[in-house]
Amino acid sequence: MSRDAFRQFIQFAIKVVLVHCLTYFIFGLVMSNLLNYEELFQREIIRDFMLPFGSRTVLGVLLQPIRGLLFAVALWPIRSAILAKKHGWVIVWLLFIVFGILSTTSAAPCSIEGVLYTKLPLWYHLIGLPEITLQTMAFSYLVVWWDNRQSMRTEEVRKGFFSELFMAVVVGCLAYIGYAISSLALFFLSDTDIDFGTAAGDIKNQLMFVVAFVFNVVYILYISRKWLENRVSLWVIWGLAWALDSLVLFFCQWIFFGSSSLITTTLIGLLPASIIALGIRQNYKRPRVS
Repeated sequence: MSRDAFRQFIQFAIKVVLVHCLTYFIFGLVMSNLLNYEELFQREIIRDFMLPFGSRTVLGVLLQPIRGLLFAVALWPIRSAILAKKHGWVIVWLLFIVFGILSTTSAAPCSIEGVLYTKLPLWYHLIGLPEITLQTMAFSYLVVWWDNRQSMRTEEVRKGFFSELFMAVVVGCLAYIGYAISSLALFFLSDTDIDFGTAAGDIKNQLMFVVAFVFNVVYILYISRKWLENRVSLWVIWGLAWALDSLVLFFCQWIFFGSSSLITTTLIGLLPASIIALGIRQNYKRPRVS
């Protein structure tokens, strides 16, 4: 592989990893609360197959970038043949549905072999389908859209409020992953004893980061226009995002839990602010000044 091809692969792999982590966390969070995985995993037969809910949260989070990298390696050889097509995301999604869900080589849950050869009840196979089908659909669409976007003209991408809002949501979601990573890293490095399963299911914790996500999307919509007009530097974007993310978490913790630590929220806000700055630099190409 040439140096240029390797550079292109690294750029592609970063996109795939980020999109996988984004969709994995969002759909996992929503479905685990909607379908009550904690109670589900304690039922007869299921508890002998699945570990208790939340018992491997940290390890699961840390391994998702590796899974994303493996997806990138598998998709890279077919990138030009499939991903470049107008509806290439449908083909990628069908590959997931056929080979990754329904027709796996092992007797996995939700697969045909799993229904035939395991003792898992049929309802368990069916109840898992919404999460994995929706997550792989979102993953396929976002990866193909993001990868094809580089070949689009900047003016076409910028045209219309919907396109601006969509890009702001994408960057905001990536920053949301930054919150999760920063929070886990902070608690992992400290002596704090925390039940990750309980924390993940706490509606106040979830609402706190949802509020921060909304603030970030609004901020990205505003600051990206200033960036495209050459009226603000990247360092200013990063600094304002850091202050915003830190203060929003600080006040949310103070309102929801009655106490907060500015040092803790400042440390947590550093990574999402950096992701926002890098996301704007990468995805909002402003014209060169001659």
